[in-house]
Order: sequence, then structure tokens, then C-alpha cells
Amino acid sequence: MIYILIILLVILGFIIVHQYHKDIKTAYKRLESYNIKTMATKFGIMSYVDEGKGEVILISHGIFGGYDQGSTSLNQVVGEQYRKVSISRFGYPGSKLPNNPTPKNQAKVFIEILDELGIKQAYILATSAGGAAGFQFALTYPDRSKGLILLSSSVPDKKRNTDEVKALGTVGPPKLLINDFFMWFFTKYFGFIFNSMMGSDVNKNDLFKTMLPVKPRKQGILADTKITNMDMLSHYEKYTIERLEIPILVIHAKDDPMAKYENVENLLIRVKAEAAIFETGGHTIDGHADQVKRAIRRFVEKEK
Repeated sequence: MIYILIILLVILGFIIVHQYHKDIKTAYKRLESYNIKTMATKFGIMSYVDEGKGEVILISHGIFGGYDQGSTSLNQVVGEQYRKVSISRFGYPGSKLPNNPTPKNQAKVFIEILDELGIKQAYILATSAGGAAGFQFALTYPDRSKGLILLSSSVPDKKRNTDEVKALGTVGPPKLLINDFFMWFFTKYFGFIFNSMMGSDVNKNDLFKTMLPVKPRKQGILADTKITNMDMLSHYEKYTIERLEIPILVIHAKDDPMAKYENVENLLIRVKAEAAIFETGGHTIDGHADQVKRAIRRFVEKEK
């Protein structure tokens, strides 16, 4: 009986390994299938995707992201209407991780690339961990910002001292998941774990496919964990959002377990902003795609 069990386990192992190699190969091909452009900036080579025509929307993508995640997200929330610029943030696919990968330096790179593309102004759409760089772009370069769109974005909530920041612990994914095989294995066979973490169904949203492959994103994920995700916690004074004078649109689901809605409520008290708030949908606001598109379209057309 034990031999049969061993044989079955070996067969199962071969099946899993075969499926992994097949799926990860597809993931790498998908990552390389975009019309990728590169640019040498003051902080090193950066990669981006520039597609469409019309009003420009630049996305500051979330953790486990890259130009592919940004492009997928923009296509989901704005469709074919606008010019969409998706830049891999520091350490993400095709983009170098500099010595000081702060959100403010990331905003400087956004400006460099807009200059290269001859774009005077853009809407900045910040999602999840990309919120810090989105805020810094809007705060530092208001003359280049037509509007700030916060989509399931992290937001500055309150000033914390050093002890309070340390007590929060690491703000990022378990190290086990920063690996091609383990990310593939858990999303494929234990998707319910991610459903709970994200408040969204990983099997029903193409955005989750862009988390693979992980290896080209590893440096960016670690930088987000150690620096980006901590910046609004450690340097609250750098996020003087009350002085933002550009138009702001906040889109969020109340049941988002990743970017807490209570922080968004506090933000809406502090700044004048339009808002599209949903009771359900989780981090990717599932089930409300049309409403999200309409909210962004109204916001952009109103500010033309």
C-alpha cells in the first residue's frame, strides 16, 4: 500500500512540475508580448508601455506589478478612450532599482518620461502601493498634473513615531511568495487564500495573472516592502495632501482588506474630492467595472 502511495505522489509531483513549467513559460511570454519601450533616466533604465490617443493617464501600479499590470489595469478601467502610459516602477520588469528608490524619486522619473514623450500634463492614476508615488507626483508637480485618481490606493492616514512604525512590522508579502514556483502553486491550487487577502476572486480577474512571473519583479517587491509602503507611515509630513489644488477622484470599495476604507474616509474629510465608493468588490472592486469606467470618464471629461 505504501508503495502505491509513493508512486501516486511521484506521478502527482511530475504533473505539478510539468504544469508549472508550462504555465511559467506562458507567463514570461506574456510579459514580453507588450510593446515595451525603454529610456535612460537619471535613476537608470526604465521600461514602459505607451498606447492609445487622447487625454493622457499615467498609472503608478501596485506591488507585484510592472508595465504589464499597469497596462492591464488601465485597459480595464478606461478601455480604449485615452492615451495610457504604464511605467514599471523601480525594480519592476525592465526598470532598474536605484540606490534611493523613494516615491519622490519615482515621481521624478515619471516626469522625465513624460518630458521624453512630449507630454505637458497627465492624469496620474495611483493604485494600491503605487499611491505613495502618485501623491508625490501630484504634490511635487501640480503644474504637470491634470488630476489625481486614487483607485484602491493606499493613503496617508496619520503621523506615527518610530516605535509605532516598528510595531506595525513588515508591510509586504510573505517572503515565500516572492518566488515563481510558490506564487504559481498557491494562486493555482490555493486561490482561496488570495481571495481572502484581496477580497477579490483571483480566478476572475486578469490583473492577477500579471503577478507572474515573480522573478523580474522581486527587487521592486522588496523595495515596496521596505521603502515605498513605509514612506507614508514614516514620513507623514511629506504628504501634505491638504494643499493639493488639482482635481481628485477617489474610487474604493468599503470591504477592501488591503487598503483600509477607514483611511480613505479620513482622507475625504481632509481634501476636496469626488468619490465613487462601493460597498463590496474588494481590492480590485470586482463587479463594478462599468461604474468605475463611468466615474473615471466623467472625471476626465469634466476636467478637459
